[in-house]
Amino acid sequence: MDRKAWIVIVLCCLGLAVNLHFSGKNRETLLEQERERKETEQAQAAEEKEKAPEGDPQPEETEEPSVTPLEPEPEPVVAEETAILRTGNVVFTFTTFGGGIKHAEMSGQYAVQDKENLVRLNQEGDHPIGRLTTGVDEYLDIVYQHQKELDTENSISFLGKTESGLYISKKWTLEEEEMEGRDYRLKLDLVLENHGESPVKLSDYGLFAGIAAPLWEGEWGRHITLFYHKSGDYKKRRVVRFKKGKKPPFRDDAGMLGFAGVSNQFFATIIAPEKPYDAWVWGNRKVVKLPELVGGGEVEAILMGMSLPEETLSVKGDNKESLTFNLYLGPKNNLLLRKTGEDYGKVMNYGMFGGISYVLNWLLNVLFSGIFSRMFDAWGWGFAIVTLTIIIRAAMWPLQNKSTRAMKRMSKLQPEMKELREKYADDPGRVNQEMMKMYREYGINPLGGCLPLLVQIPIFFGFYIMLQYAVELRQQPFLWVEDLALPDTVATLPFSLPFLGDGVNLLPTVMAVTMVLQMALTPKTGDKMQRRLFMMMPVIFFFFCYNFASALALYWTTSNIFAIVQMLITRRLPEPDLKKKKGAQKKGFFQRLQERAEVAQKTQKEMRAKQMGGPGPKKPKKRGPRTGG
Repeated sequence: MDRKAWIVIVLCCLGLAVNLHFSGKNRETLLEQERERKETEQAQAAEEKEKAPEGDPQPEETEEPSVTPLEPEPEPVVAEETAILRTGNVVFTFTTFGGGIKHAEMSGQYAVQDKENLVRLNQEGDHPIGRLTTGVDEYLDIVYQHQKELDTENSISFLGKTESGLYISKKWTLEEEEMEGRDYRLKLDLVLENHGESPVKLSDYGLFAGIAAPLWEGEWGRHITLFYHKSGDYKKRRVVRFKKGKKPPFRDDAGMLGFAGVSNQFFATIIAPEKPYDAWVWGNRKVVKLPELVGGGEVEAILMGMSLPEETLSVKGDNKESLTFNLYLGPKNNLLLRKTGEDYGKVMNYGMFGGISYVLNWLLNVLFSGIFSRMFDAWGWGFAIVTLTIIIRAAMWPLQNKSTRAMKRMSKLQPEMKELREKYADDPGRVNQEMMKMYREYGINPLGGCLPLLVQIPIFFGFYIMLQYAVELRQQPFLWVEDLALPDTVATLPFSLPFLGDGVNLLPTVMAVTMVLQMALTPKTGDKMQRRLFMMMPVIFFFFCYNFASALALYWTTSNIFAIVQMLITRRLPEPDLKKKKGAQKKGFFQRLQERAEVAQKTQKEMRAKQMGGPGPKKPKKRGPRTGG
């Protein structure tokens, strides 16, 4: 790999690190501006209240008794009623305020850095999941009656009525069949019946799909997402797309809606019509406050809803419509989602490396469930990551070994390369041509030393993306790491460092040190600038992994240790011979490619000279006819 390629790779990595840093800074600045705006509005309201003119002075008291005017009695306040449906992994709490799911508590999934409070989906929402909407972020304000006489052990029923005479019946039922993800699934049977004096258009109403918020301050805005299945295509929109409130709420034609929902880094809420229908969806953002235990401050959450079908309930006759929706409220477990619903696996948001991420996640689960869950009570997932890393590196051993030997052979050509650069110092093109000729004569592939890195980069990013959403690693310890899904912070500094924050994370430091040792054992090739850029890689990956899940640093550290052992073994092998190969006169692919590029460049220069008024390329002389004899 030449110098330009290394410069591009380093600049891309640096750009990514700078983007991650300043995106966090911008987020904090915008949230601070939001808080200042609220404080200013409250102060202005208080000043206006103080400046308000006082009432007329009261007349002097007389001996006549004062008559207190009768005030109208306030309307009675309707008390909220809640009810619970419980499975082995979820506790669903329902409310009569909207007749939906107020929140869903995940059993065994504790909040970040909290050993008492469990994770609750829709906890930050003002509205229950399944509440009827009347527009974008607008809700039907009615209180439902809990029909306790219709309840069963696995179902809850509600009945509501609008002022226009629309009766709304909701029956929530836990999944009773034995199937994947049963504990996280339930069904909503929605019946709407028109008893009013005018037709009702159902598409004027919708269903609220819930809200998703970060679990802690370190969760990125790109993890907070709404999604929907539009006529077979998966669509998503992150909360950062709302530009911190500068853009209006989102609305889109969803075509034949398959499912819709919201998710954060590790949990999702999915609503799917049992019979897909043409619908439109909407989304919006909301600022919510985090508990002090996970950093406090204000963060951005995302919420969404979807319309009901294009049906009209007449006054008489066809005045009733029954709809059924299937819901999933639970962890974003890749294997579980793929077995729960068609295309649900896309909710993982793996992106362009989805194939690699899926395979790595599958292998990780196979190693844990098949081996380490039976051997270790606590460190099973950590050993699964280590083992998976060793399997990947062992599969790449032949390629790595071939690359190392190629780099050793190239290092032996350094004196001759130096002579070529000095001999053709004024003609870089000739230098490259002679170097390619030399590589061909000795049978050396100039990209041989870069192939392992080129193979590792997709695997690294596939692992990186997979670990972002690996809910299996939440609260899983390993060695000194308390949670493989979080940075392994062992201490907190009294100040904050640029790009790093105030946490002291040990595993990324070990990763950087082992990476430096690995590069020290790697044969030196290329010029000084290229080697310096190569030595910057540990620094780049150190910043890249520092505030990420410690599982990624564990993977990279294990990979480096394996490479060091491999280098030590390779160094004990006999040195490769540097001999000219027979048939060296045959041009290789790279030389042919370079010669074509040089011919194209020469032709372009001649054409440019001709356009500028020059003589242009010389025309070949005409040749007379050949004669025999």
